Amino acid sequence: MNAAKSLPSSALPPLPSEADAVQLRDAALARIPHADFLLTARLGEARDGLIVRRVQICGTNPAMVLIAMEKGHALSPLIRDSRTFGLALLGTQGRLLARLFGSQRTLGDDPFLALPMKEGVLGAPIVTRAEAWYDCEVVRHFDVESNYEVYVGLVRSAGCAELDATHPSARVGSARAEVPLRKSETARLPHVAHLPKVAVKSRRSARA
Repeated sequence: MNAAKSLPSSALPPLPSEADAVQLRDAALARIPHADFLLTARLGEARDGLIVRRVQICGTNPAMVLIAMEKGHALSPLIRDSRTFGLALLGTQGRLLARLFGSQRTLGDDPFLALPMKEGVLGAPIVTRAEAWYDCEVVRHFDVESNYEVYVGLVRSAGCAELDATHPSARVGSARAEVPLRKSETARLPHVAHLPKVAVKSRRSARA
């Protein structure tokens, strides 16, 4: 049997340039499902918010969410030191919230003054003018070798814009349903104050 002949180099498809490879990578990453959320936190009298898109469920028993946010924002130390944050899934109010918490807002203004809110279990400001909202307690903080840092939050309570009348905690006549976390879901977790920040190193630095 004759050995298979190798194709001439002229018949092989050209390798993509570095710029094309980056463009293809970004296009593939953009296909990962995402949505716009308002991430909020408070420490003492200071409170702030940031529009984020990288939010994923990372556990259901107990319920947990994972958030990636760009490093260097003023919101980060508020989340880190208060050990809590709020999330609001943007819907029809997305443009309003993006304007209030976007990069074009006037520094010194308090964007929360114009919004309906509630206080979370640990004091986080929860904006309730949203498709859904989540009150979270920080259980992990990952400082990865990238331009983003990651927070994992235990969902203490949550609510949605439409009343779920079948849920036992739904309030008759209310426009929202609030679902508190069951005690059994938190029994296995140590107190958040004892959970340190975790630094995740790259494989290259780990081998060194």
